Amino acid sequence: MSLTSSTHAQKRPGTWSRIRAISARKHGHRVAALLASAGVVSLAAIIPATAASAAPPPPAKGIDPSVAAATAGVSLFYTAANGTVWTAAPGGTPTQVSNGKVVGGVSAITAGTSTIVFGTASGGAVWMATRTGGKWSNWSSVGGNVTSKPGAVFQGPNAADYAVFARGPGGGAVWGRDHTTAGWGPWHSDGGQLLAGTGPAAAAINGTYLLVVGTNKQLYIAHAGVTGFTSAGGTTTVSPALTSVPGALVGFMRGTTNEAYYHKFLSTTPGWHSMGGTLGSGLAAAALGTTTYTLGLSAGTSVYRDTGTWTTYPPKLSGWVKVAG
Repeated sequence: MSLTSSTHAQKRPGTWSRIRAISARKHGHRVAALLASAGVVSLAAIIPATAASAAPPPPAKGIDPSVAAATAGVSLFYTAANGTVWTAAPGGTPTQVSNGKVVGGVSAITAGTSTIVFGTASGGAVWMATRTGGKWSNWSSVGGNVTSKPGAVFQGPNAADYAVFARGPGGGAVWGRDHTTAGWGPWHSDGGQLLAGTGPAAAAINGTYLLVVGTNKQLYIAHAGVTGFTSAGGTTTVSPALTSVPGALVGFMRGTTNEAYYHKFLSTTPGWHSMGGTLGSGLAAAALGTTTYTLGLSAGTSVYRDTGTWTTYPPKLSGWVKVAG
């Protein structure tokens, strides 16, 4: 008796569950029919099934990354294979910089509370997008007719004081455009003759300085608008990087054996010195106080960073650490 009672007790819940499920389905069909007859669209028709978010694309092989440093943190930027631009905190999930596509690498700066990224469009004009309060603006044209990735610099003291430079057509001179509180000034030539496929790097310290690769694959530096280009030593075939720490400019380049090098531009610290690594792109750099952040692509599609502390010389370098891709 107890066994029979137990068996019935086990079966009945399953039976009633099936009955309730069938009843619910019928009731649901009746409700849906009533809603449809009343002209009401069901929620299932307007709320699609949740789809998994597509993974961010990796950096395109061989295209220089960029970096912007601010007290709030460091942001890296890279161009994907389809030309879209992406940004992330090191180790974070990349998000797209507005819409639109660029040709080659980008250059990013911090200006006041905003981050600005510059890229070159397929027609040769320079374009920019600005992030303020966490939101990106649409891309807007800065004009020009350039043949390289841009090199941008915050000049100060006002948040509106910055400039962008790139390799021009024809002889490959550097062309630049300055922005102030009055808006954009005209494009102007800063001279030089850059190696095709390379762009200028820019940094500010008592004026704006440009570091470029000449057609002989040698590096040259100039105080923009004040001096012409003079030899900076070193040999490379890709775009260099330039930033400043208190009291000095610091340049970075990838040598002919794909190893990274740094140069502190003081008479007491001459020449280029190895940072190691095996890189597959040009370099980017930004500084926050006495700390530099140098980025480069591996031989594949991963972004690596080397952090330097310049309170002493030689600097203390972290070594290359993968941060994206």
